[in-house]
Amino acid sequence: MSEHKDPKPTPNTAGDGWRVLSYLIGGVLIYGGIGFGLDRLFGTQFLVLVGIVLGAGLTILLLHYRYGSRS
Repeated sequence: MSEHKDPKPTPNTAGDGWRVLSYLIGGVLIYGGIGFGLDRLFGTQFLVLVGIVLGAGLTILLLHYRYGSRS
C-alpha cells in the first residue's frame, strides 16, 4: 500500500527551548559585559544595569521576531 505523506511537515523544534535559554543568557552577559566595561571606563556604577536590561529586552525582541510568528 502507498504511504501517506504529510503535505506540511512539521519543523524539528526539539532544541528550541535550549536555544531560547542560551540567547537570553548570552544577551544579558554580552550587554551586561559591555555595560561593565563602560562603567570601568567612565567611572560610573549604573551602566552595567542598563546593559543587562537592554540585553534582556533586545533578546526578547529577537526571540519574538524569530519564534513569535509561528502558526
